Amino acid sequence: MKKLDTKIYRSVLRSVLLLALFALLLALTFRYDNKYTAGPPYGENGVFSFSEADLDRPLFLIDGWELNGQTVFIGQYSNFSFLPGGGSPFGEGRYRLTLHYDGAPRILLLELPPIFTEYTLRINGAPAAATGAGVVSVPVSGETVLELDTVNRSHYYSGLTYPPALAAPAVMDRLLLTRTLTYAVLCVAALTLALFSLSLWLTRSRDRLFFHFGLLCLAFAVHCVHPFVWRFCGYSRLWYAVEDASWLLVLAQAAALAAIAAGVDHRIWYRRFFRPLSLLLCLLCFAAVLWILPHAAGLIGLYGALVDGYKIAVWAGFALCAAFGLARGGGGTVFFILSACGVLGVSLLAGIGDSNAFEPIYGAWQNEYAGFALVLLFGALMVRRNADLLRESADLRAEALQNRFAAESAAQMRRGIDEVRTLGHELRHHVDTLSALYQAGDEARLGAYLASLRRERDALPPLYYAENFLVNDILAARLGPARDRGIRVRCHAHVPEVLGMADADLCTLLTNAVDNAIEACDRLPEDQDRFIELSLAVKKGLFILSCSNSALLHTGDNFSTTKTDPDSHGLGIPAMRRVAERYDGALDVRQDGTVFTLRAALKLSTPCAKGL
Repeated sequence: MKKLDTKIYRSVLRSVLLLALFALLLALTFRYDNKYTAGPPYGENGVFSFSEADLDRPLFLIDGWELNGQTVFIGQYSNFSFLPGGGSPFGEGRYRLTLHYDGAPRILLLELPPIFTEYTLRINGAPAAATGAGVVSVPVSGETVLELDTVNRSHYYSGLTYPPALAAPAVMDRLLLTRTLTYAVLCVAALTLALFSLSLWLTRSRDRLFFHFGLLCLAFAVHCVHPFVWRFCGYSRLWYAVEDASWLLVLAQAAALAAIAAGVDHRIWYRRFFRPLSLLLCLLCFAAVLWILPHAAGLIGLYGALVDGYKIAVWAGFALCAAFGLARGGGGTVFFILSACGVLGVSLLAGIGDSNAFEPIYGAWQNEYAGFALVLLFGALMVRRNADLLRESADLRAEALQNRFAAESAAQMRRGIDEVRTLGHELRHHVDTLSALYQAGDEARLGAYLASLRRERDALPPLYYAENFLVNDILAARLGPARDRGIRVRCHAHVPEVLGMADADLCTLLTNAVDNAIEACDRLPEDQDRFIELSLAVKKGLFILSCSNSALLHTGDNFSTTKTDPDSHGLGIPAMRRVAERYDGALDVRQDGTVFTLRAALKLSTPCAKGL
């Protein structure tokens, strides 16, 4: 119990540390990668004044705009219903700002961020851009007047929601390149993880963790495509519906992963309510943006409340899963759930705390950092899960090998027992015969009869070779039948019961060595001396294997297979070399005339019971 408490304590401590680091990341982005905190110059009363010295960095046109006759800052009114006297986000608005520049005339670039409705940009009264998105050339000399006429008939965002950026061409190119690289990394990383996870799902007995993680990454990648869509295609109601719904799907999939990791995915409240509702709200979000809100402006407030409530509900779901995980003593799994809960919570608090006064300059939005953190957290959980599955698979393979060798050893033992039983049955006859020969004084016949009995005894297959169960099984299953085929076998095995080597590796090393030796002897004519001399020992922490056997005369260093299907064979020695290298050891093979010798020395990972 104390050990379990320590694991939980460490998981909580690591989660708190990760949460603090993530909170620090958001604080740094708010301070240093935020248009609203980029510093002066600032606009005031419809005028934005700047000089040539300011053009070494982007300038953000936030303050001082005139909107329908009143001075506002960008983001103050995200839709027209928030305007004094406004009751609907649908309507028209004119933004006006005068650029006052006291340097030499030049051409600057104006980046228009996403404007989700119809608009016309005029520069000094001349139309310069219309509905769409992109970068517009702005000639500045003295005073330049920017006018933006916006019309909203369908979207819950109205007018100029995000601050435009004004910069020299080289500065603007650097800004756009950095932002493009940031989102390219997010998209490519998420897509790569999605493909990898879904492929694991197909090969890991349809493990649901990999499936849900793959969908999480795919949804996040779709959500992060928005800068490229905006740049090359412009915004549409369809895309914004996809963008909103994909973000909710990211949260739904993260909640599903947390539920599975915490072991609550089979509970009624999750299966019948939480999971279906989370997916239903994703579809509802898509339908609302695309079809409902354009025809029911009064529902926009309800829609916003629904989305915010969804995020809070998902966070509560994380917290509930974390509580169940802690109650069950989930250990390492709890770390991922607690961390995901903390990351989402900090992100929600940051969104509330910035009061619409955050937009990234070079990087991503704070909720996208949270999404990527969820991808990384659950990606680490997937790595852990895959390692567990590989370990379980290795254990199953080792158990299967042990079972197979145990069956072969048992069969060999049964044959030996049957032969011993036969000899025991005939022992009375042998004793009677020996007594008769002794009483008759026929020493010659007595000696011959004893010699015959000795040969029968020597022909019995050994049933015990070593204390190690697996070694004994492998040798008993192979050396006995080899003797039956007329191969002379000598074996000295001094291997302790506990050996610091994985069963699968021991099996690969020993079975290949013995099988190769038997096959080499089988290829020789029966009238030749066919022998195998095998030695196994543990000395000073090293497992030492030596196997010599008779073989056909061979020239050269390439010990390739002689089987008729070489593509399926000839892999034994390379596999043995890999095992030797895995244990910081070495394997040497050589042939002198008709004698083939294989030697291996491996450093054992843990001390053995004997032989040190």
